Parts: sequence; C-alpha cells; structure tokens
Amino acid sequence: MGLIQLFSTVDQFKQVNTAGAVALSGDQLRKYQRYLLGIAEDIISVCEEEGVTYHLTGGSALGAVRHGGFIPWDDDMDIDILGSDFDRFEKAFLARFSDKYWLHTYRKKNYGILVNRVRLKNSVFRAREDSDNDECGFFVDIIRIENTYDNPILRFMHGMDCMGMGFLLSCRNYYFKRKSVLALAARNKRLAAVLRVKIFIGMLISFRSLDRWAEKTQRCYSRCKNNHSKYVSVPAGRRHFFGELYRRTDFVESDKASFEEHMWNVPRNYDLYLTNMYGDYMTVPDPNAREEHVVLEIRFPDEKNETAGNGRQEA
Repeated sequence: MGLIQLFSTVDQFKQVNTAGAVALSGDQLRKYQRYLLGIAEDIISVCEEEGVTYHLTGGSALGAVRHGGFIPWDDDMDIDILGSDFDRFEKAFLARFSDKYWLHTYRKKNYGILVNRVRLKNSVFRAREDSDNDECGFFVDIIRIENTYDNPILRFMHGMDCMGMGFLLSCRNYYFKRKSVLALAARNKRLAAVLRVKIFIGMLISFRSLDRWAEKTQRCYSRCKNNHSKYVSVPAGRRHFFGELYRRTDFVESDKASFEEHMWNVPRNYDLYLTNMYGDYMTVPDPNAREEHVVLEIRFPDEKNETAGNGRQEA
C-alpha cells in the first residue's frame, strides 16, 4: 500500500509546471467558474429529482464550508454520487441532457480513468488526460462512493484489491498515453522518473486493453453489494481506498451548505472529511502551496473557433 502511494501522481500533476499551459485567473477564471456552476446545477437537479444520493466533495465541499462557494482560485468542481445510484443517474441525466453534455465513464473507449466527467459540448477545456480526446469540454467530476464490507478482514482484502487494480489501471493508462504524459512532465524530473516506472509496468500488462483494465477495476471497486454496510470508500478518490474510508453515517448522509447561493449537500460529518483531506482546512493556504491544474487549451462556448489563453500545446 505504501509503495502504491509512493507512485501516486495525482497531487504531483496538480502542481506540475508545464510549458505552454494556460493559467486561469481574474475575469477569465470567474467566467469559467460560472459555467462550472451551471453544469453542477444540471447534475444536482437530476440527483434531487431522481432521489440519487450525492454531495459536494473535494475542493467544492471545502469551498462551501470555508467560502460559501468556489475557492477563489479554484478551477474545478467535484461531486460524489453513491455508486449503487450511478446507473440510475446516468440514464436520467442522458435522457434529459444528452444534447448539451457528454457523460464520460469507464465505458468510454480509451478513457482509462474511473472518475466520471460531465463535459459541456461546444466548449474546450483540454486537461492532461485529454491529449487524444475530442470531447474535452468544460467538466465537473463525478466520483463514485462504493460500499465496502463490515467484516474487517473482507474490508482489508477489498481495499488491497482496489489499491492494486487502481495502480495497474493507472500504469496501463500511462503506457497508452506515454508520449503526452512524459511531455507534460518534462520539467519535473521526479515526476518523469515515476512515470517511466509506471509506463514500464503498463507495457508489461498491455496484453489486456485499457478499456478492459478499466472495466475490471470498476468491477473490483463496486464488488460489495451491501447497500446498508456500515462502511463506504472512494477508491477512485485522490487518497484511494484506505485514505477515503468512512462510516456511512458520517459520509453518505448529508447536511446542507451554501454554495454560490445554492443550498447543496455536503457530508454530514464534513469536519471529519475535510480534516482528513486537508488538515487545518479553515486556514487559507499560502499562494505558493495552492494547486494549479494543467490546462492545455480553453475555449468558451461564445468564442466559436477562437482559442483563449495559449491554445493547444502539441505533446
């Protein structure tokens, strides 16, 4: 488990310095946040109409608690949905909004990650995962909350399987996208070294397609079918299975918090959750310690074919 954490690249990529990346700030950032808010409004409207269990998570939950909305410098939104409700959400959302959005899940060919994304058509926000993706509109992440076992031995075994499968999927994904990810990490020697190891492992397991690895990993994550288990986890989260293991009463049950004049769900025990994720979460971090996402290209829907920022960078 410690070895897998050592090779995790989630946090490193959020602070990587990439040549030609677009830095969102000022009016452009606020305009982008307004679009994200609109996407979240549509997602949550379906959740509430269909009785789908959801809450704000990650920086969005932190923003709700600490700022009453977006963290001022944040350029993403994150929503958790209970895994057992996800298929129902997907069906209802696409029935209502398929003309407006793409919904990317592990079933999308060569997607290779288990964080679901609702992406706005007629816009462009090309992130590090999107080097070969033409459906790269503005997006809100949807992460599944999965059941896990009350029996501690079964829970541990489930967790180890999730950690192992998630690691192998990541390696297989980096091997598939090896040219673009190494180009992104060119200025970060430590990250590039980790990526080369993962790409090598990905090559060794390339006898199975990226899509097949994603399918098997999702099956592992959702293996526990007890929708009343005392424990849940977010295996696809940034802290992986054991780092995001919670009692259902603390995490699945929710309270309301204000987010940009909306009253939306956050985990009932948000103090436990945010402390686990961010430590002293009410203290605003130093500007040098703030996360910056890698943005290679951005285009707003009203800009037609003109590219904002620095435009697309060829990897």
